[in-house]
Amino acid sequence: MFFLVFQRIIFQFLLDILYFPLWWYSGGLRRVVIGLYHLLQDANATLAPGLWVRHVFTPMYGQTDIQGRLMSFFMRVVNIIGRFFALVFSLSMLVVLLVLWLVLPIGIVFMIVHVFLTQ
Repeated sequence: MFFLVFQRIIFQFLLDILYFPLWWYSGGLRRVVIGLYHLLQDANATLAPGLWVRHVFTPMYGQTDIQGRLMSFFMRVVNIIGRFFALVFSLSMLVVLLVLWLVLPIGIVFMIVHVFLTQ
């Protein structure tokens, strides 16, 4: 009985090793892309640059005089620019994570082969 179970474990282990690259670049990649998309949606919801653009001409704190309107406009423009750059930075970091996901197994295999060839 022990040998049958041991044989089954070894067989499943070898199948998992052979299936891993296929999963990494198909199902795993799909899950990572969906997760990164949700992170980008969260960043957009947190920063909300569209909301700031929509209210760019709304006076802040109910200041309806000309100074209040000018100050509100320029503060919101600066805020929109800062939030846009933060959103672009978030997007670039998510792209870096996606590229890292794609390149990591290839780099590991390359390093293992390099170590075995140099010894």
